[in-house]
Amino acid sequence: MTLGKCLRIELPDRVELATLPTPLTPAPRLAAAFGLECLEVKRDDLTGFAIGGNKARPLEFLLADACLRGCDTLLTGGAAGSNFCVAAAAAARRAGLSCHLVIAGHSRQRSPGPGLARAWGASVSWTGSVNRASVDGALPVEAARLTSLGHRPYVVPRGGATPVGALGYVLAADELFGQLSERDLSPTCVVVAVGSGGTLAGLIAGNALLGWPWTIVGASVSRPPAEITRRVVSLARDCLLLLAARNRSRGDAERAADSVTEGLVRIVDVRGPGHSLASEAGRAAADAALRTEGLAVDPVYTAKALAVLGATGERAAVFWHTGGLLDVLTHMRVEKR
Repeated sequence: MTLGKCLRIELPDRVELATLPTPLTPAPRLAAAFGLECLEVKRDDLTGFAIGGNKARPLEFLLADACLRGCDTLLTGGAAGSNFCVAAAAAARRAGLSCHLVIAGHSRQRSPGPGLARAWGASVSWTGSVNRASVDGALPVEAARLTSLGHRPYVVPRGGATPVGALGYVLAADELFGQLSERDLSPTCVVVAVGSGGTLAGLIAGNALLGWPWTIVGASVSRPPAEITRRVVSLARDCLLLLAARNRSRGDAERAADSVTEGLVRIVDVRGPGHSLASEAGRAAADAALRTEGLAVDPVYTAKALAVLGATGERAAVFWHTGGLLDVLTHMRVEKR
């Protein structure tokens, strides 16, 4: 497939899951609340697939790659509250693949995610440790077990953060550039939440291919800034080199890969009390979004990034709403008890 309206570069095939393009919506009252002159919200909470939000975009390319390689099982994992795991279960079913999830912790944990994944046909195993990193060591063990049973697993790390998965957000960067151009808008700052790093890596790769029209601010919700910066730079470069290898005119993608440096990746630490825990700034931002624009953002992830808007020093920005509806409903229910 050829990429969008603005870039002319060939992407690998994808299994279409998301309804694209997602809307780019003005949010003037929320802009005023954060002291901005102009705020546009990129509504990837409205991708329209299995309440997966932004997870639909990387899964489109990951599933296509799995099918191309002749795999029959999508194997991934994460925390009990992982939106990616739920979306992966639904996406695998859509592509005709089995799905097995490795979840950090114990089966007695109360979270709607694993139950929803099972409803979409996924099987689930638990690591026995609530440390999310326990999934990383368990995935190759589970892959070996599945292989011994005659399956052909396609292993995806937590959050789908691979060069192939990042392609979904190269396409998204092109999509945003086209929407801004059509409306003659020129904000130079894009703010997005960062967990495993795949979304930000794809946006940076796309930004590099477009000639760096934006400063992209990543709000890190789970990893220290230095760690996520290194991770994102590596993913973005590898994603661009993947495109270079695919395209006859490799020069643009190779030059873009060379241009990606740690100095161009701006990370803000918004972990607050910790991963999956709401911060005061996040709660305030979620409340402001709900009361000004009727916009639902979860307090443990997306809202922490939203809170960064007032500190960017920019007068106009795009906030990339990555989704998290499951977390919105979960935390609303808990906080009203």
